[in-house]
Amino acid sequence: MAAIPQDLLDRIRDLERQVREIAGRGQTRPPSDQIQHGRVVIAEGGTLTVQDGDGTDVLHIGGISPAHPDGSPQYGLLVRREDGSLAMSVWSGGPEPQGVDIYDSRGNTIFSEDRVAGGLARPWLHTPLYPTNDTNLYAWTDQGSPNELWTGAHIRLHPKLNVTGYLQADAGTVGRCQVYIDGNPWGAVHQTNGGWDFWADGPTVCPGEYMQGVSVEIRAWRVSGTGRVRVCPVAVVGSQS
Repeated sequence: MAAIPQDLLDRIRDLERQVREIAGRGQTRPPSDQIQHGRVVIAEGGTLTVQDGDGTDVLHIGGISPAHPDGSPQYGLLVRREDGSLAMSVWSGGPEPQGVDIYDSRGNTIFSEDRVAGGLARPWLHTPLYPTNDTNLYAWTDQGSPNELWTGAHIRLHPKLNVTGYLQADAGTVGRCQVYIDGNPWGAVHQTNGGWDFWADGPTVCPGEYMQGVSVEIRAWRVSGTGRVRVCPVAVVGSQS
């Protein structure tokens, strides 16, 4: 048998060593579905899409519609529920800056930022004001049946409503009050025998649909005596289920 040159044996041993090193690195490197260091860059119009087991897109980062007014592509974020309904987005529908919107499962916008001036666009928030000290400034009644003393338009952004206030009657007079919504009794009947009594209704379901305007009324009446019955609302606040 012919002798094998030494340099060829050395080369074979080097190749075997390199194969072992490559095999060892393959066993120690992180799995192909993990990124342990650094960052991931998706450039040149690429997108990142995550789908559920049914193939529904639940996360989309990249190009979205519409394009910007100058025709350039718009890149944003879309987060969807498993049923495909949109839950959150970062986008713009015109020349204004992109904004964050959050939607309920029925497609209503329940949160959005003001894309023009900054701050909050939705929901709308309000702060009630009421007179102090001088009882002559308060709405009053001396009627024996429910008499509307306060009324206001409420935008139904939350499913439930909380209404609070004060009820007062002259000495020797018994008075009552109750909250009505769209002309129908809604809150409990509250009673005072004089002095100032704080009352509260809710959280109780508010009639109507999302973003629908309803009329909130406070009615009061005299039960006995000859004096006046006064009501002062403190707050009308929506709340969650």
